[in-house]
Amino acid sequence: MKLDFRPDGRPIPILEVGDLVRLTRAEAGPAPAAQAGEWGKIRSITERGSLDITLAGYSRPRGVALALVSDFPATNVIPCDHRGVALELPNWSNSNKNETSGFSIRKMRS
Repeated sequence: MKLDFRPDGRPIPILEVGDLVRLTRAEAGPAPAAQAGEWGKIRSITERGSLDITLAGYSRPRGVALALVSDFPATNVIPCDHRGVALELPNWSNSNKNETSGFSIRKMRS
């Protein structure tokens, strides 16, 4: 994860392939395959900016049937560490921990 900064000095996380993220909302639909609080590694970023996230080996055991969340909105994740704990960024107060409107996404070139 890289950081950019707003004019007022607050950091904006720039999500990239390989970053660890925690889901802040369940997957959409009547039977969501992923729940808020699960976490994993960004596997790819679509042209629209949504994320494919690998959960197996992170919040789920390796080899599980539903190991990947596809086309997940980037606005519904926050950066986390290798244990799934949300990262505290400088000037990011606890009351705004779930604020994701300032996230930016950068697709890595191959």
